Amino acid sequence: MSETEKNEIILSLRSQLTGDLTSDLKFLEAQAAQYVGKEDGDDIAAAITELAVSLMPQQHLDFMKKTIYIGERRLDLIYKEAEHLMLNRMNAKSLVLTTQLYDKIREVFTETENTRFFSFRNLLESNLYYIMYHPTKRLEKAPFDFVRFLMAHAYNLIELRRPAEAIPVLEEAIRFNPVCPDPRFELAEAYKLMKEPEKLLAVVRETLPVCASPYALSRCYANLGYYCVEKKEYDKAICFYFESIVYTDHPAIRAELRHVAKLKGEEIKPPTRKDVLQAFADLELPNGPDPNVLTVASALADQAMEKSEWKEASFYLRVFHDLTHDEEAGKLLSKCEEEIKKMEGTE
Repeated sequence: MSETEKNEIILSLRSQLTGDLTSDLKFLEAQAAQYVGKEDGDDIAAAITELAVSLMPQQHLDFMKKTIYIGERRLDLIYKEAEHLMLNRMNAKSLVLTTQLYDKIREVFTETENTRFFSFRNLLESNLYYIMYHPTKRLEKAPFDFVRFLMAHAYNLIELRRPAEAIPVLEEAIRFNPVCPDPRFELAEAYKLMKEPEKLLAVVRETLPVCASPYALSRCYANLGYYCVEKKEYDKAICFYFESIVYTDHPAIRAELRHVAKLKGEEIKPPTRKDVLQAFADLELPNGPDPNVLTVASALADQAMEKSEWKEASFYLRVFHDLTHDEEAGKLLSKCEEEIKKMEGTE
């Protein structure tokens, strides 16, 4: 996306402002959230944030300086630089910046007796959190996705072979979003490096209920395969690796199966369904997506369709369909996609 196109987006948003500070800030916050994670989206989100800042009175700006700035730099811009360094494998330099972010988050956004900050990414996560954790404290939305910031810090530590130091950082990331599996996956990687298989198993046990995609389930099952290899229970490892492939057929899992074949000294045969389910039963673990995830995704899809919010409905139906391959959900998903095409004028 060119600079001209980005500027046109900002000019369009500016033209939609009403002059009411509260409503305008909410509007810009919602617009910025739509771009996060998309191609060129972070740059646009940052520009929208700059626009929001320019609307604020000095009193609000002074408060922001204390909370979301380190010196003259906003936290998200520091993260962006740290991320760039990470992508270029300059983890030691990135660590300097992510340490600043970690310290600032712990200083300003700590949990209090009555308030807890969160970084949920969508309604699926917030609803799942309420069902699983029954919060009693008031939830305040963090100004940025602190899970990403903290995971970057943990990643740098793990890459620099300091996994023990990464663990409290990842636990802090989980505190901001207990239903996001990503920091739990990094926690599992840390325990692998530390040769702590029982702690790895405990992490997988806590991760399974919050898996809302085939990839997440697949990664959990792969970690169970790794655990069983560490325990020299190779037949169970085979069961978990094959179940991982059912959800996401990743080449790395097939490589792990070849490794198990070498350890066993024999060719591997696909396990029976009975063997797979028994492997889960032996570890007292459920097989398949958690019912709460499916219930929340289905309910949110129904609500969105009732309001003709087709993009929202499509998102939640895809979660449900990808996990279950339910035929009726597939039909509803196709309907939503047709409605989206009509809205965008592509039919």
